[in-house]
Amino acid sequence: MDQSIIALIIIGLAIVSFALEKIPLGLTAVLASLAMGVFGITDYSKVYSDFGSLPCIMVVGMMIVSDACFENGVAEALGNKLTKIGLGRNERICTIVICAISCILSAFLSNSAVVAMLIPVVASIVVQSNGRVQNKHVLMTVGMGAAAGGFCTLAGSTPQLVAQGVLMDEGLREMGFFELAKVGAPLCLILVIYFGTVGYALEKRVLKFPDVIPGLEEGTPKETTKKEYVKWKMVLSTAVLLGCIVGFIAGIWDIAVVAVAGASILMVTGCISWKKAFHNIDWNTIMCVAACQGFAAGLDQSGAGALIAEKTLALFGENATPMVLLSALFVVSVVLTNFMSNVSVCTMILPIAINLANSVGADPVSYVMAIVIACQIALATPIGTACVTQTLVGGYHYMDYVKIGLPITVIMTIAGIILVPVIYGI
Repeated sequence: MDQSIIALIIIGLAIVSFALEKIPLGLTAVLASLAMGVFGITDYSKVYSDFGSLPCIMVVGMMIVSDACFENGVAEALGNKLTKIGLGRNERICTIVICAISCILSAFLSNSAVVAMLIPVVASIVVQSNGRVQNKHVLMTVGMGAAAGGFCTLAGSTPQLVAQGVLMDEGLREMGFFELAKVGAPLCLILVIYFGTVGYALEKRVLKFPDVIPGLEEGTPKETTKKEYVKWKMVLSTAVLLGCIVGFIAGIWDIAVVAVAGASILMVTGCISWKKAFHNIDWNTIMCVAACQGFAAGLDQSGAGALIAEKTLALFGENATPMVLLSALFVVSVVLTNFMSNVSVCTMILPIAINLANSVGADPVSYVMAIVIACQIALATPIGTACVTQTLVGGYHYMDYVKIGLPITVIMTIAGIILVPVIYGI
């Protein structure tokens, strides 16, 4: 059997496994990468070599930094500040501000970590609002804001790290740290405006269930023991986080070294223990980052990517324009990412996008930018991205996300298709 067909079968099985999630996403990625090596589609070394890649090491480092910030009370301090400035007095304003904060933080921190930090922050504001603010009208925006903010920087989320690895492997121009923000920031602004207007109105109309506040029973506040934090650890954790951000921007070292340096400082100083740091790492994400690059290489090296590109070109006709193909890829990526891991979608589509771009004489880097952004507009279901899934603790149902998230998904898709060629060319 031709290797391109074998590669397509492996990818097809991986897609089904990603969608069903009967086994962890990371394990699916490893098995698919391993299959590429076993069937001779890629060199065996490709199965494991990317575990030491720049994207993979950077993710590990920043997970440790994020966890130290959470452990040492940075989230609680932020919640206290927000409560003091009066966010508990106006629900609409609270929704807008929290959504914006989620977007901004997730541009530099793990999306899931941002949601984990803000869940208790929102609960604190709700409890102190005397009924003026309801958790169900705010919490959903935290997950969606984190998903959107994640594609504003190179460190914001996993798909762009996968894409950066693909660009490096292909010998193409790499993404700058803030390059994605040229499109990502306007899309985040659209999201914030949406939840301050149409989205907020939809929430009021759709979310009829009794308010659920994580950590509280039956909506009744419980007395909780205030945790005492060590001041110098809080200060140092914050300083290291800010230092990593400055390091990413300044480019003094590569982003992996900056992240590892930050994590090392926090572990050496005892801001987070070695054992806890590695115990709390999301190894499923790490396996996805590393192994997905392996089977993506198989899709490319076997010629399967070129085969799919040819079929796609045939579907749209020989005269298909670069803009038509980019739009089609964008829409397909958005649809898939609302049901599958955005890392998986990014990994599957990137080789196809590069092949299609080369086939029609378009800039493959622009196509890569489009896919990275499209595969993170996972706002129409609670299963497309972990940071949205985390907000299910607010008592939401599946269709709540569809009714509130689908309109903004359509709006952001249209805006993205317009902005990508304008900003990056085509």
